[in-house]
Amino acid sequence: MGQEIPPLITLDNAGLFRSRRWLVRGVSLSVGAGEILTLIGPNGSGKSTTAKMALGIVNPDEGSAHRRKELKVRYVPQRVSIDWTVPLKVRRLMSLTGRVSRNEADEAMSLTGTLHLADSEVRTLSGGEFQRVLLARAIAFKPELLVLDEPVQGVDYNGEIEMY
Repeated sequence: MGQEIPPLITLDNAGLFRSRRWLVRGVSLSVGAGEILTLIGPNGSGKSTTAKMALGIVNPDEGSAHRRKELKVRYVPQRVSIDWTVPLKVRRLMSLTGRVSRNEADEAMSLTGTLHLADSEVRTLSGGEFQRVLLARAIAFKPELLVLDEPVQGVDYNGEIEMY
């Protein structure tokens, strides 16, 4: 038998308590390499909080959260605050917080159908184009774990299909 590969992330009966109430409680999950996990629920049900616990952005107040050591993670949040008056081209956004070669950026933008936008100003993108560029940016870093927090928020139906 081969050696068992440990999961990338694990939550075991995890919960987060803030402002005198439980935001989430009793969450257990495990995500291995190559797996897709989708958290589904209404607004305010704790999907983003659960993802943040799994990623180590917040520590659970009960239970435990574990990530594989040196796990390479990229997170695409549901909202990004950008000063839309700043002139910023898509190509520059791709490597704004880390080193990404032009080839890696172009490959990722090709995968998300946004390569034609590389020289466009970010402020001119539609909601769907912007979300796909953010996804390309995350992919360009070649993460072991990619977390998308409501990736189709503000995206029209055709954009949703393209995102998936």
